[in-house]
Amino acid sequence: MTAIPVQPAVSPAATRTPLLSAAPYSLEPVLFAIPALAECAGSATLGGDREMALAALTTARLMLAAIPPTLLPESERVTRAERAKSWLSALTMPQPARMAILRAIDASVSGGMDAAASLRELMHVLTGHLSQPALTELGMLAERLRLYYEQTP
Repeated sequence: MTAIPVQPAVSPAATRTPLLSAAPYSLEPVLFAIPALAECAGSATLGGDREMALAALTTARLMLAAIPPTLLPESERVTRAERAKSWLSALTMPQPARMAILRAIDASVSGGMDAAASLRELMHVLTGHLSQPALTELGMLAERLRLYYEQTP
């Protein structure tokens, strides 16, 4: 009697080659401009550090609306800033951090070099409360603001 070799069962799906390109009906991936800040806010422990990280994330999103490709009209930036300041009043955080965030929110309305300077100040105030990648993102955003407003008359 001869032995019949047994082959392992392989599902038909396992033998298919993966698609190399996206399907024609798929959406373009959404790239988030400040992922480290979002991750920092999401992973911070409850309390002051999380609230400061959320406030920094909100402030950075307001700043992104002052430069392309998201550039919003000033009237919309005013409305967003007013609502952010109202929300910020409900958070618990040290006074220096609150004041730096408020200055950055106000600077997000007019943009300009004040916006970049206020973000750099915010970076210094929040050092020790945010992760290094989140602080780096704030610095990179401040540099983008500075470069944009240097070139814009």
